[in-house]
Amino acid sequence: MFQSRLLINNSSIQCSNNHTGSEILQIRLDDEYKGSQKLMCSECITNQRGISHVMSFVEATDKIYDLKNQQYEQIVESIRPYKIMLDKQLDILNNLQTRIYELISSLKQKIEDWKTGLNELLLQYCDCDLLKEIDNITLSPNQILEKQQQVDAKNIDSINNTYYYKANEIIQTLKSEIHNWNPFSDEQGKFYNFSIKQNFKQIQTNVPITIKIQEIKQQQSCWAIAFNNSNSIMVAGSEENIKIWNYQNKQFIDSGIILKGHFDYVQCLTFSKTKNWFASSGLDEQIICWNQISINEWQGNKFNNYGQGVIQCLILTKNEDLLISSHDQKIKLWNVNQEFNTITFKQQLEMHKLTVLCICINDEQTFMISSALDNQIILWQKNFQNNWSFKCIINKTVKDCGTRISFISNQVFTWQQKNQGILHIFCFENGEFIEKPELNVKFNLENEQDGSQLFPSIYNKHKQILIIKHQKNVYIMKKDNQNQLKLYGDPIKCETQFNYGAITNDCSYLVIWNLETRSFNLYQLNL
Repeated sequence: MFQSRLLINNSSIQCSNNHTGSEILQIRLDDEYKGSQKLMCSECITNQRGISHVMSFVEATDKIYDLKNQQYEQIVESIRPYKIMLDKQLDILNNLQTRIYELISSLKQKIEDWKTGLNELLLQYCDCDLLKEIDNITLSPNQILEKQQQVDAKNIDSINNTYYYKANEIIQTLKSEIHNWNPFSDEQGKFYNFSIKQNFKQIQTNVPITIKIQEIKQQQSCWAIAFNNSNSIMVAGSEENIKIWNYQNKQFIDSGIILKGHFDYVQCLTFSKTKNWFASSGLDEQIICWNQISINEWQGNKFNNYGQGVIQCLILTKNEDLLISSHDQKIKLWNVNQEFNTITFKQQLEMHKLTVLCICINDEQTFMISSALDNQIILWQKNFQNNWSFKCIINKTVKDCGTRISFISNQVFTWQQKNQGILHIFCFENGEFIEKPELNVKFNLENEQDGSQLFPSIYNKHKQILIIKHQKNVYIMKKDNQNQLKLYGDPIKCETQFNYGAITNDCSYLVIWNLETRSFNLYQLNL
């Protein structure tokens, strides 16, 4: 227990009259006396009989001790919440320090791998295949050099594109970790309490649209989530692994099953609507098909595409006979055989000049749309051989690339631009898709970049609900009586733009993994 110390003891102080050898016995209580003037020894008391407004020295010191102890306890309570906050920030800072070290180490490794990839291009010139080179003997040196320069340029671009994206993802995560750390905020969410403007065309409702019902930690980064058809299983990225969660009675339960096979971050997951089969892909340029063969066992089958580019998106068509993936600027189509857990290459589409970020296909499978970093939206259509072919580049009003694209009917799709919080609407009229600026929807932080192109837009045609993410907010949109999309209720506010989510197939629940809290948050949707 705290005990205040008396800086001057009784034997070392003198009364106001400087009597020597006399112990202080009383103090005057009158305000006109200050400090040592209040002190009285036995001689003072004898000489000044009749003074009644006094207190014994022992009683005074006891009272002073008691008051000092109360003051100490008072300031302890005042300081306590700040010390708790600072201890919490030290823990966060230690975790941040560890996380930054991990990210920088990973970034250094990616850069080393990048250099290795470029150096490997030099190895082809160390050995000379005479029989191969003799075929070019009739060509002039300039022709040979020009031809080889074209091949080398393509190989260099492929390596640079692949490792630039890998490195940039780590850099963006690193920037987010540092940017979102605020040591002076006990509740960061209050800083993002932005109100939706009136011109956001929001559907008013008195019932909360989203209710948070569970939060569960996962320290490993999650870049993709998917549910099986019965919503009893959730598969979620866990950096380069995939974690299986059971979903029962509105709660996630860790199954303890971790699927290993990828050797870099998983960022695409697509689940069958008919059986417990799904496909995964990501930064390691490979696709893995997974089939559940027993309650606790999944069988994986790898399909490597090394050198073909990072896979940005992966979708399964409605009939589940075709898997569509993007590989840098290319789009690949694969025939699917879920029974044998295999895919076989069918077709490759090449028209984009830079990385394809998102792809969508309508339910009738008559239109396929792709959007890429080259700022182009391309329409693809089926030909008489049931293959897909280039149809046209769709005109738009802004020079920007799109990060999310989704059909909300067979002849209407939405396109979210990267550098502004605006959702654009395109309708099929007179044989072509036309942008409808009057139907655009503007989000909070309209003039800010999204920050991460993961977390694809999700449309549920039965509920006519579109889930879409921009910056730190996740929005729920719904068609009104005029069949137009409107913001529905308040957005879900996340602490960071790095958040990734999915909805159950019945559209009853939404789950979001948040980089800031490193946890899954489960929301009940009242639609």
